Amino acid sequence: MPIKLEIADDLSGQASCSPAAQEYDGAESNYDSQKASGKSPGEETKFLSKKQVEKLKRAQYAMVGSHSAVQICSWNKKSIRQQGVCYKQKFYGIECDRCAQMSPTVLWCNENCVFCWRPMEWMRNVNLEDVEVDEPEKIIKGTISQRNMLLTGYGGLPGINKPRFERAKLPSHWAISLSGEPTLYPKICELISEIKSLPETKSVFLVTNAQKTEVFEKMATNPNYLPTQLYVSLDAPNEEQFDQINRASHKNGWQRLMKSMEFISNLNTRKVVRITLIKNLNDDVAFMKDWSEVVWKMKPEFLEIKSYMHIGDSRSRLSRENMPTFEEVEDWSKKFVQASGYFYKDFSKPSRITLLVRPDLKDRNTKIEFARNELGLQGEGIDF
Repeated sequence: MPIKLEIADDLSGQASCSPAAQEYDGAESNYDSQKASGKSPGEETKFLSKKQVEKLKRAQYAMVGSHSAVQICSWNKKSIRQQGVCYKQKFYGIECDRCAQMSPTVLWCNENCVFCWRPMEWMRNVNLEDVEVDEPEKIIKGTISQRNMLLTGYGGLPGINKPRFERAKLPSHWAISLSGEPTLYPKICELISEIKSLPETKSVFLVTNAQKTEVFEKMATNPNYLPTQLYVSLDAPNEEQFDQINRASHKNGWQRLMKSMEFISNLNTRKVVRITLIKNLNDDVAFMKDWSEVVWKMKPEFLEIKSYMHIGDSRSRLSRENMPTFEEVEDWSKKFVQASGYFYKDFSKPSRITLLVRPDLKDRNTKIEFARNELGLQGEGIDF
């Protein structure tokens, strides 16, 4: 299926922990950035236009300071309403209802991936080095404040778990993954360190395209800079497909990714390679050996293989036929297991995702230590 390259001019698709669950649930977000910050919108979003901010708000993002944002994902809402939890809770034991899904670089990215549901025509600014950025403390306080405003209105809904709703107001898990490339924020290491120092914090996940090797080199200098779990997005088995799918701003984007993956392989933290599977684009089983070789450069403890979702602005570039079913994702995953030696460990049908683990870890529990302790699980886990 050929890729359509037209750019849509709306933000109708909403990001979520699980893109498979995008339904509107009727709750009001009560977003009001001016009320929360005491500053004018122009003062708080000096790097973004009014049009950009309005579109983000319509997608139920709440702006935080000059360049950050937070959103309540679909599974966050479901958990509060006792309607299920996300795959991250199933796989790793994070508290779905207490997850703060946020980004310190909401419209900054150094890749223009064809499957992205964001408006990539706004993702061309790749430099926050030469401007006065917000401090980590401000981003953290603003994220908690704006997230609580987004939660307003859910407390009175039928079927709500009141204790869970109250508990959700203080996040215990931070997913730095909402939109944009977080490593473009010059103080990303300090942000992670500050988040980890909060009394309520139990886990921090960072999702990156790994174009900035220097960030991971800095992480290696201080254990407080390391997230609990570091995700690297890998969407192509070779340079040719990388150029077609990820369309990095840097001409040597593939080489930068490979360099980062090799360096990350030695970081003392839980590591994940996440593959977005796009039907008729990067799912050809003829490239299984290539996929395996690239994954083994980083030797991640975990491999998540998830379906491309036909939502948001990606609909102007790809067809619905490019979206694999769960069964197709599972079938591809099992073929990868045969090619790579990784072990098929778990899955989530609603999110169209599978979890593989490195072969030497196949008998260990994948849940983070705090979750195993709280659940009273026996056996050895994968801890750092």
